Amino acid sequence: MFTLKHALLATALFAAMGSVHAAEMPQSATLKYSGSLGIPATMTFKRTGDNYTVTANINVPMYKISFQSGGKVVGTQLKPSYYRDTRNGKLYASAKFNNGRVTYGRADGNPNSQAVSGSVMDLFTLSWHLAFNNGQLPSNLSITNGKTLNRANGITPAGSLQSKVGGGTTTINQYKVHNDNGEVTYAFAPALHNVPAIIKYNDGDRNYHLTLKSVTIDGKPVKP
Repeated sequence: MFTLKHALLATALFAAMGSVHAAEMPQSATLKYSGSLGIPATMTFKRTGDNYTVTANINVPMYKISFQSGGKVVGTQLKPSYYRDTRNGKLYASAKFNNGRVTYGRADGNPNSQAVSGSVMDLFTLSWHLAFNNGQLPSNLSITNGKTLNRANGITPAGSLQSKVGGGTTTINQYKVHNDNGEVTYAFAPALHNVPAIIKYNDGDRNYHLTLKSVTIDGKPVKP
């Protein structure tokens, strides 16, 4: 459980490490990752005017997984309107966000509808939000994977390490986002436009651990 003691410790650690350096929001970004057992994955961010989309494709052999979300850009804030989880081209789970209400659930079950007082994000949209906003969580955040909805309870630094990206080595800063269902590990690469360098979590069905291998921002490769 994330307590006041954890919050005070997090404040001290942030001061010691320095906060996440906010990234400028690009028109497009393509990030290639290595997943568990070396499985390749790609995440894209695209912005057109005040609209954005985030797509993450994980190419498990014989089983293609795609996570898609989109919505509005308001300043440096991302305001999702939908999230979809598809498996082998078929909808597996989804969520829709509208006027303070979230409707979510698996495609083969009955949808759930719940009123919320703050922001709701999927884990991939949240990775970009943290990159653009100095590692600050949205207020009253809830996190969804399309199947469940859980309150976020805070974010804490989890140390720095060296990672090989694009043929070079760079420092990445790790953070843990705590929620009612566990925690999600993110890492960001300040020297590479602060893009998400690690995304690690369990969604109840399987473990996901994505490690960044290459970065393209607005059509140009970015290296350490």
